[in-house]
Amino acid sequence: MADTLRGALPTELTDGRADLRLMTPGDWPVEVALSAVPDVVRWTRYPPDLDETGARARIETRTRGAAAGTGGRYVVRDPTGLVAGTAGIAMNGQRDPEVFYALLPAGRGRGLATAATRQLTRWALDVGHDRVVLKTILGNTASEAVARRSGFTPAGVETATVRDAEVQLRRWQHLSGTAVP
Repeated sequence: MADTLRGALPTELTDGRADLRLMTPGDWPVEVALSAVPDVVRWTRYPPDLDETGARARIETRTRGAAAGTGGRYVVRDPTGLVAGTAGIAMNGQRDPEVFYALLPAGRGRGLATAATRQLTRWALDVGHDRVVLKTILGNTASEAVARRSGFTPAGVETATVRDAEVQLRRWQHLSGTAVP
């Protein structure tokens, strides 16, 4: 099982709809804000109620991951510069890279999660990965819609532990040779 991405993560990605920039320690307020949004905590692995210290620790973990080639997280901004949330890609102990995202309420409904997912997926396929995965907690219809709009197809259901509770995850996949919309 490969444990690293096949290429160095780009510092920035953009497609005119969403601008992605690798997180830095100064982005800790985004982490705090996302951890205070009840549905972000419900539907993702974000821990609830982070403080500055916890937020900085999360960023540091992914900064080390980016340096080691195991994955990274990006701040997602709209074309006006508004911080909409975060998105990322990581190996997460799997054979294939996994894309993930979480948006603040002000960033939703404008295609930013889809744009970020497409950019990260394109990058992973372009550097030689055969498959990119995305996982949604069953019942998260908004994230399922992002997966579909990003060209992912359902590939099964698995059980995972999130904050000490078992949850069912729908596994989505995007295969190389399939266009990213």
